[in-house]
Amino acid sequence: MKRFFNTTGPCNPQDHYMLPAEERLPALLPYVEQRQYFVVHAARKTGKTTAMRSFADRLRGLGYAAVWATLEDGQGVTETAEAEPIWLTALERSGGVLEEGAPDVTDFLGKPAGTRLGAYLHAWSERVAPKPLVLLLDEADTVSGPALVNLLRQLRAGFTDRSTRKFPDSIALIGMRDLRDYLTRAKDGIPVNPGSPFNIKSASLTLRNFTEAEVASLYQQHTDTTGQVFEAAAIERAYYWTSGQPFLVNALARIVVMELAPQGETVTAAHVNEAKLRLILARTTHIDSLSERLKEERIARIIKPILLGEPAFNVDLSSDDMQYCMDLGLLRQKPRIEAANPIYRDMIVRLLTLSRQPDLPEREWLRYGKLDVGALVDSFFVWWRRHADALKRRDDTPYREAVPQIVFMAWVQKVVNGGGEVGREFALGRGRIDVVIHFAGEIHAFELKRVTEHDSLETIREEVDGKRLHLRGG
Repeated sequence: MKRFFNTTGPCNPQDHYMLPAEERLPALLPYVEQRQYFVVHAARKTGKTTAMRSFADRLRGLGYAAVWATLEDGQGVTETAEAEPIWLTALERSGGVLEEGAPDVTDFLGKPAGTRLGAYLHAWSERVAPKPLVLLLDEADTVSGPALVNLLRQLRAGFTDRSTRKFPDSIALIGMRDLRDYLTRAKDGIPVNPGSPFNIKSASLTLRNFTEAEVASLYQQHTDTTGQVFEAAAIERAYYWTSGQPFLVNALARIVVMELAPQGETVTAAHVNEAKLRLILARTTHIDSLSERLKEERIARIIKPILLGEPAFNVDLSSDDMQYCMDLGLLRQKPRIEAANPIYRDMIVRLLTLSRQPDLPEREWLRYGKLDVGALVDSFFVWWRRHADALKRRDDTPYREAVPQIVFMAWVQKVVNGGGEVGREFALGRGRIDVVIHFAGEIHAFELKRVTEHDSLETIREEVDGKRLHLRGG
């Protein structure tokens, strides 16, 4: 079987085009050599599992008893008594990669709840000694509530026994979010001190995206295998749309080579642009999971001011909500806080405007195959004045204050359906949303600005006129 671009599950070099995932992580071996406990976090579909499984293989080659295991089966189980058997079963199953295996779970189920994990790890460490036991625990952020607190407490309790080979030498907790976010509230709603119960954490590491050179290297593997060439402009567009996000890089290439250029023709920038549109419209599981996040109140609290371009001082940049958005891979800081890549930026707007589309009339602003911008704006204002109050009254989403901007972007979205392209730029502190329409070889730009009670019509006009003078002078 020929290798292919993978968009589901971990990658392996026998079946998939891939780059060494470990190279995108900071050096992990020193943390293991120093018997440290640490956190690895990165957004979904960035290669965490692939990287950590590869790292476990490497450690075994160096003489460690290293095991990758996932705690995902315990998701939603918040009570320690129910969660512990699930954790132990996952560890026993994953321990099959070691010559010594892992202890039998049934030998530990009779112990008191809240002590079974520690006892199991103690026995396992003695079993593999003198080899050091290293555990890479994936999906750690799916554990929640009292079960999470107990998990961390048992790890901390055994931490001091590492040097005597009676507890794992090194443990990594792997997930989408950093530890500070998934240290959720303890039983009875008492907040957990961020420094405890995992104050033994020595570092919090993340997995970076691909560079443009790495995108080129990944696509070159396909060229070497099949002879199909990616033009330099196609690689540049792929990097632009994705900002190197691994899932998106693979997904664009997969759509191109399987749907748009299946006969091996040279891949162009136009192919990549069309693949981007198909990816968004296809609503893959990855895109859908991110779109569901937009409905969360804590996400909306951050996305709405970014969408409106509000000043940065209106948002607590150090808040857990902001860090949550960053850890999920929805946002980046470059230098302003903005969508993590142009695909997510497009996705956010499309998803927020989707429910508006059925309300809008058919296009009435095409003339002789060109876009009549005056007619587009006039028809929008006529329609908006007639329906604005009703739209605002019925809008019960967290994005209520952005309804005018959202509806206008839904309005111009119909231009895309008519064969054009719409680009949008928004970020915290920009003070506006920029909308650019490409249609029939022409470019039309709009600036959407939120007018507050502190603004006046004269102030807005002066600002606009000032920008016009600046442009003329430039």
